[in-house]
Amino acid sequence: MKNIPNFYKKFSDVYFSSVHILAMLVPFGRVKKGLYRLRGTLIGRNVDIAQFVFLEDSSPSLIQIEDYVDIGPRVTIVAHDSSLHCIDPEIPLQYHRVLIERNAYIGAGATILPGVTIGEHSIVAAGAVVTKDVPPFVIVAGVPAKKIGTVEEKIAKYYETAESFPNEPNDASDI
Repeated sequence: MKNIPNFYKKFSDVYFSSVHILAMLVPFGRVKKGLYRLRGTLIGRNVDIAQFVFLEDSSPSLIQIEDYVDIGPRVTIVAHDSSLHCIDPEIPLQYHRVLIERNAYIGAGATILPGVTIGEHSIVAAGAVVTKDVPPFVIVAGVPAKKIGTVEEKIAKYYETAESFPNEPNDASDI
């Protein structure tokens, strides 16, 4: 009888690992978000999560994603740090919440580390490694991520050049 609780723990680990793998691979947004929610991640409305996104394996409930967030492919969001524990097993794993606020954009391949808050309407550039909080309406890039501008500046620059560089050709003669 002693092995029964151990069996349930192992079964639970296998079950949640399987759900995690499915969530990362499934191409359908509603199914993907449902699987991440099943694991305990808090996900708001109208959130878009691309394929191969890794959301914390051991404590997914420490991640909260608010409404209208867009997360690009191969993003990694972790809520624990095991680096010191690996060097000295007497030091426990460190767990910290991760919050991605409304209308934030996380570019492809970015990594969000434990304890970070991504502010409303902020942009994390592709490949960035975010180690500190990102204020609202700020754009960060690099390793480690640093402020490279504001969303207001980026929008103003877009409108300055939008007329000279249309997004779509009007007809075949524009190609």
